[in-house]
Amino acid sequence: MRKKELVTIIQKTKTFTNPNLSLEQYCISAISAVDIMYYAGFEHSDIENKIVIDLGAGTGRLSIAATYIRPVLVLNIDIDLSALIILKYNCDKLDLYHINHPIASDINHLPLRDAFLRGSINITTIMNPPFGVQTRKADRLFLDTALNISDIIYSVHLSNKNTREFLMSYIEKRNWTVDDIFSFNMFLEKTFQFHTQKRKEILVDLYRIIKKE
Repeated sequence: MRKKELVTIIQKTKTFTNPNLSLEQYCISAISAVDIMYYAGFEHSDIENKIVIDLGAGTGRLSIAATYIRPVLVLNIDIDLSALIILKYNCDKLDLYHINHPIASDINHLPLRDAFLRGSINITTIMNPPFGVQTRKADRLFLDTALNISDIIYSVHLSNKNTREFLMSYIEKRNWTVDDIFSFNMFLEKTFQFHTQKRKEILVDLYRIIKKE
């Protein structure tokens, strides 16, 4: 499938009807979701034939984009059941329900069995975690969970020197390393009534994180 066609598909998916500000439920644009998945799936071949875990899946834009790159399955994990209901609606409408498996769970208490996590198929975790604006250190909770369940991690964070230095140090201390950083302008669609712009552009870094050998 051409990239432009996938963007069109993602753009037509249903998004948050009652977004939760405390969870920082901003709607990522279709083109940004596809850019992330093309980088992970084609620049690094980390999606096809892999188990993909989308932490903080929301309404499923990253999950759905990943599905078109032929993973074994996608686990859509979010604490917000209402968001997962929308995600399931999107997957059903696109006939992707057999690949996507929504799980309503706090990321600190994922109901994943050790046998699943230590199976023969590699696990790629993708996530666009909260930036920590509403809840300090929220992004660290996502990172800690991903480090415990993954073989490869893709994580989006604000692009600035302090964030980079902190994240690289934080990750290195846990016996992982940042293998690559893809900087790009991510577009967030208007989500809350107090937003004055139809679409906001922010510079972010997409980290590819791998285990140290």
